[in-house]
Amino acid sequence: MTTSPTLVWFRSDLRLRDNPALWAAAERGEPIIPIYLWSPEDEGDWSPGGATRWWLHHSLQSLDRSLREIGQRLILRIGPPERVLRELVQETSAGAVLWNRRY
Repeated sequence: MTTSPTLVWFRSDLRLRDNPALWAAAERGEPIIPIYLWSPEDEGDWSPGGATRWWLHHSLQSLDRSLREIGQRLILRIGPPERVLRELVQETSAGAVLWNRRY
């Protein structure tokens, strides 16, 4: 029997606790691959400024530290989500991609 990992796409919810996508991935019982995609052009007129990029950098570092404590690591990629997600699914043979809704 082969297992297909689940990609968990962290977006603006850079936390392990109270994370529905991560919870759903764990319930699948397959390996989890945590990812973050940097795609500032998708923000439209709201391109990230210096303070936002500072916050993002430190938040991603904190998330990666938390993931490493449980034997994982955060995969960072740059590019349009549709293309990057397709590439990651192909590279990892992922059976699912989960993320949380952005409000």
